[in-house]
Amino acid sequence: MGVSSDRWTAWDLTRRISPRDQVRVMVREADGRLHINQYPRLFRVGPDAPTTPWCIRLADAAHQFRLLCFDFDAKTPDAVENAVDDCDALSGVLDELSIAHVVCQSSAGGGRHVWIGIAGGASPAIVAAVAREAHATYETLDHGMLLNPAEGAARPPGAPHRDGSTSTVLRGRADVLAALTTTPGELERLAVVLAERKPALRHVDTRPSGPVDGSHHTHRDLSKTGEAHMATIDGGSNPSWTAFMCLLTAASAGWTLGDALHAAKTAPGMEHFRTKNTGRGTRKPRSAGEARDRLARQWAKAQQYAALQRPLPAAQEPRDLTELGAIVTDVDDLLTRLRVNAGRWGRTEAAISQRTILIALAYLTLQTGKHAVAASIRDLALMSGLGRTTAATALHALTEAGFIQQVRSSDGGNAAEWELIHKFSTTPDTVRSQPTKNPRPPPELFALRAELIRTIEHQLTDQLHDLFTRKGLGHLAGRIYALLREYAALTIDSAARLLGVSSRHMATILSRLRRYRLIIKHSEGWARSRRDLRTMAARVLGVEGMLDVRRDLYEAERVVWAWWQAEYATMTSTPRQRPRRPHVSSRPLFEASTPGERVWPRYPRSPDGRADHRQAREYVDEGVLNPENRWQLSAA
Repeated sequence: MGVSSDRWTAWDLTRRISPRDQVRVMVREADGRLHINQYPRLFRVGPDAPTTPWCIRLADAAHQFRLLCFDFDAKTPDAVENAVDDCDALSGVLDELSIAHVVCQSSAGGGRHVWIGIAGGASPAIVAAVAREAHATYETLDHGMLLNPAEGAARPPGAPHRDGSTSTVLRGRADVLAALTTTPGELERLAVVLAERKPALRHVDTRPSGPVDGSHHTHRDLSKTGEAHMATIDGGSNPSWTAFMCLLTAASAGWTLGDALHAAKTAPGMEHFRTKNTGRGTRKPRSAGEARDRLARQWAKAQQYAALQRPLPAAQEPRDLTELGAIVTDVDDLLTRLRVNAGRWGRTEAAISQRTILIALAYLTLQTGKHAVAASIRDLALMSGLGRTTAATALHALTEAGFIQQVRSSDGGNAAEWELIHKFSTTPDTVRSQPTKNPRPPPELFALRAELIRTIEHQLTDQLHDLFTRKGLGHLAGRIYALLREYAALTIDSAARLLGVSSRHMATILSRLRRYRLIIKHSEGWARSRRDLRTMAARVLGVEGMLDVRRDLYEAERVVWAWWQAEYATMTSTPRQRPRRPHVSSRPLFEASTPGERVWPRYPRSPDGRADHRQAREYVDEGVLNPENRWQLSAA
């Protein structure tokens, strides 16, 4: 049952393919049930099958991998389809390379396993290279077992699950795993192909996952990258990823949810919102309500990612891999130290905010590939979901504590530049996680960089929500919610230990999350709800839209400041020294071609001739500086 060979049972297959003479099995609790998803006991491979679910280790006693299992997780309804699409995309790559494999539905939850049998065994280094590139390519892939040659294990095809279901073969024949046909050389080629196809670090640099329909045009302006994703025929090789890229580029271009719903009706790249993957190579139509709800949830997620990536400068290829290697190593060490020294970053509300600002700076450092990054206080605040005053206080505290330093102060319209202090690594040849005298090869370096960026993006976007503002449930509640992405479930004590707070405080925060059904009871503690109800909870608390209001406020403040800087530059210069090209605050409505002429409206003045900043702000709020506005300032 669940195995594609009529001759073998699930245990027969296990006996033939297990690289070791023992498997790991679950242990029943006192009530006879299986509550915890762990396999603590060893069971010898023999004629009799175990009475509880079992898993086989992927490598033999010499730590040579005989089997590979790519585990695509499906913890939420949205993630189920993403996992299926990721699995199908990897299966398509394996078919192109003629690598025999088996695709299984791991349990009733909808997760997927892709199995490969290796002839002669593959070294941990080769498998780790494949695992890292696959993890950077497919977001739902859990690659931990492929990085653990000692104990990495998975339930084989046909093996039972603790929920009563079994691992069912969907494509391929399970007996292929006993034949062991794939060579280590083919795995190395797989790593190269995955490296070539993995998505870029930023959505503006991504490429379509399939052929593009050149006749399709969106109803509103979009970047070339967004146009390509929207026109990707049938969503390409990974429809769920393509659909999210469509939404992300649309959110970055200033579209509304209504615009996205309109585009989803006809855009080839948004096939994911019109039909669903059945898991068996076909798609079936969605109901109108399901399609609308799914798009709305993904739209909220796209807005969070757009807010996170909006402050990033234009991407440039790193010229010095040594410097990039040092940056990646420092950020890797930073995240490790934040995790093991949780008490330093969780004991006060201020410390929690400092931690978020610190990883926001680390994110900018990784994305730019530079030690010193320009970041305004307002940009950091919008990236982290904090207020600008809180962000400024956190920057000052981190500087005083020696975690960061200001390389250059703000100048006019230029943001200040910040740099992480290189104190996260100790002696370079012993304790450091990656010695400087043993640099990582470029493929491993870029794969680790992508993994770190994804980790930080998940941490920042999960808590970047109206609900986790101070008037909502607070920033610590957002940290807990983000942490439950990394862990299937947490107890009160384990969550308190990971975040560095008291168990009593943690119980209070978890109770608030439970009140709004953001977490649910789990056999191992507390887990995320399968549905994302953050927006509904924010609406109940009356904080929905707070981050949008804050973003508009900061943008208006920026415009007023730029306008005043333009006015001040005019006041303190002669006509010959004034700019001959449009100023940063200019608008086409006021543009003039004559050198020395004003190319922006005059800053409002009070009757005594002083600058009237309040009136300037009112003009900005009313959209007077917008070139499409029908009004014109009389002093223009």
